[in-house]
Amino acid sequence: MAQTRTADGFTLIEVVVALAVVAITTSLAFSTYRRHVLRGHRVEAVQALLAAAAEQEKFHLAHGQYAGRLDAVVGSEPPGIPVASTTPRGRYRLRIVSADAAGYRLIAERAGAGDDPSCVRLSIDESGRRLASDSADRDTTASCW
Repeated sequence: MAQTRTADGFTLIEVVVALAVVAITTSLAFSTYRRHVLRGHRVEAVQALLAAAAEQEKFHLAHGQYAGRLDAVVGSEPPGIPVASTTPRGRYRLRIVSADAAGYRLIAERAGAGDDPSCVRLSIDESGRRLASDSADRDTTASCW
């Protein structure tokens, strides 16, 4: 009687199925990772805007009007708020668009090309109204803030 040998290892079909499962899992993980990274970049801009808005309110209490400049130090002329004009990692640039006794508007714009076309510009004003727009200037406030 002839003995049959049992095959050790995997068949080609099993290897292909395993590779397909790994490829699908990797693509899902990578897209989720990218979403979280972009969200972290947006949070950087939001935190900078909220910090600048808080400084604007302090400045308004002390001077009766809102500050018209960023990057100010104590005793500088004209006075301003001590908030950097770029976010800590340099992904967004902050600027004051308008400021007077009645109100202000702060904008954070993406610095450079970047890879997040949906949140190119974020802004906040004295009433706390938050806006955001994408590279085509469409309203993206709900997803960016």
